[in-house]
Formats: sequence, structure tokens, C-alpha cells
Amino acid sequence: MIKGIGIDIITIKRFNAVKDKERFLKQFLNDEEILEANKSDNKNRYWAALFTMKEAIFKAFKIGLHFGSHWRDIRITKDLKVNLSGYLGKISKNKTKVLVSKTYSKQYALSLALIEK
Repeated sequence: MIKGIGIDIITIKRFNAVKDKERFLKQFLNDEEILEANKSDNKNRYWAALFTMKEAIFKAFKIGLHFGSHWRDIRITKDLKVNLSGYLGKISKNKTKVLVSKTYSKQYALSLALIEK
């Protein structure tokens, strides 16, 4: 049964404009995601896609950062498997499955998240 759907879109060039990029990336990426991004041929596109996937997951759960959850509580692997920890891990506790899909163009990254129960 579908319990939530979330979608997010962002312009990729927005990541070019981040002033303290390293600090910002550490706020929303796990160490493993940072390593994967460094292997990417287009880091800004990779970062934008990860950002939209995490934002779409928050929307699917109908929560945001102000509810005690953090971007780093969501781990997305290269093959789009989602692992949750922290507050999100507690509220999903083996009862939910999170599916995520991403796409991007030259200008935009877009992601869709689906919560199944």
C-alpha cells in the first residue's frame, strides 16, 4: 500500500553558487555519498540529484528538517537503495519501504520518492 509520494526539482547551477560548498555538502551528504560524488564526472549534477531525492523523501513522509530529521539520516546508494537512520529510521522501523527515482537534464535534477507499507 502506498503511504506517501514526494517530488522535488532543483536547478543544477544552484550548486555552482554555493559559497561554502564543503560545509554545505557535509550538512546533507553522508561520508559514503561524498566519496561516490567525487567519482562522478559531473559533481554538481550528482549533488543536485541527491539533494532532490532526499527532499522528495521528506515530502513523502510529510515531514521536514524541523521535525528532528536530518538530510544525513537518509543514505542513498549508487543503485538507489535507501537506508534511513535517526528520526526517519524510528518512524519507518521495518514497516516501510522507500523507493526513489531520479532524472536530470542539462539544467534540472528531479526526483520522486514513494513510501510503501
